[in-house]
Amino acid sequence: MAKTTKKKLPKQSRLSTISKPSKAKKAKKGKEEPFFKPVKKRKGAEAVLSILEELQSKTKEAEKQRAQAVQVMRKEKVEKRAGKGRERDILTPVRRAHEPAPETEIMSGELGGRPAIEKFGPEVLKERVSVSKIPRISTGIPGLDEMTNGGFEQKSIVLINGDPGGGKTIFALQFLYEGAKQGEAGVYISFGDEPRELLYPRMLQFGMDFQELEDKKLFFVIEYQPHEIAKLMQEEGGTIYDLITAYNVRRVVVDPISPYLIQFDTLYDARLALVRLFNVFRKFGATTLLMNEVSSTLAGQPSYTLAEFLADGVINLIHQRSPDGVQVRGIEIWKLAGIQHTEVTRPFAFTKKGITIYPSERLFISAGKK
Repeated sequence: MAKTTKKKLPKQSRLSTISKPSKAKKAKKGKEEPFFKPVKKRKGAEAVLSILEELQSKTKEAEKQRAQAVQVMRKEKVEKRAGKGRERDILTPVRRAHEPAPETEIMSGELGGRPAIEKFGPEVLKERVSVSKIPRISTGIPGLDEMTNGGFEQKSIVLINGDPGGGKTIFALQFLYEGAKQGEAGVYISFGDEPRELLYPRMLQFGMDFQELEDKKLFFVIEYQPHEIAKLMQEEGGTIYDLITAYNVRRVVVDPISPYLIQFDTLYDARLALVRLFNVFRKFGATTLLMNEVSSTLAGQPSYTLAEFLADGVINLIHQRSPDGVQVRGIEIWKLAGIQHTEVTRPFAFTKKGITIYPSERLFISAGKK
């Protein structure tokens, strides 16, 4: 058999056998547009400036496309409330505590993704409080305004403690009388210990004509039994509130509060009743004095131990007997919230014009002869 041999094609012939893409295929495939245009015909600075302009144009276009993509993602990633919590927008930047909230968040009532304060209800959402200085009223008792640097705060409640015969009633009526002389109507709430028929003649000896003030509708006396005042407190003031509102009463005295408290069986009930009484009198908006019977021989009385914590001020009328057998009278400001006051006990005396305090003198009780 004859041996067959392959004929080797010339190198040029083998290459010619490889099919070349046709012109149609080249046209179909197309060309990709270069990022920069050819700069064959550009020379020097003109070519550089042209490239920079094209670069800036491409960068702005890319930023615009990115911003549009972010807006689309924000719409898709809105906050959702579900179960106990809520998913937070992953694109919302975390704002630090010292950074102010954007205007759009303030307008919508929400701050930093937190719910608006209105959603927490009246327990959290409160009315704005006036932070202006609280006006004062003159006590009308000579020497006491000096001890208090200008008198009591308006609408405050002050507890006046004193022994029997310590001057509580005269102190209270003098406070009301001096206020009425300045055009401030007053109400004296009594539990019937001293009726008007006895009070008016006794106070006239100090130059205080309460019948005249009553005729001018600047002074009113309301007499109640202890159980009746408890009912009025449950009614948020009742007749007392109507009278105070109608005649613009600015000063109120309760003399005394002890009978009101002793009708309750337990200390807890007495405290609740006292809290209710304070709340109602604060609602009146008048400056109030609560006269409190305190015996130097009986310690820890409910009316004293409870009321002094709730009152804005506590004043003690001191009435003691010295070893020489002389009755000594003094006044001590134990508490007066918001007011810088004298912390030294000062003597006082009954004069033709009522109680007069000596704010520059000290109270001394003689030790007696040895």
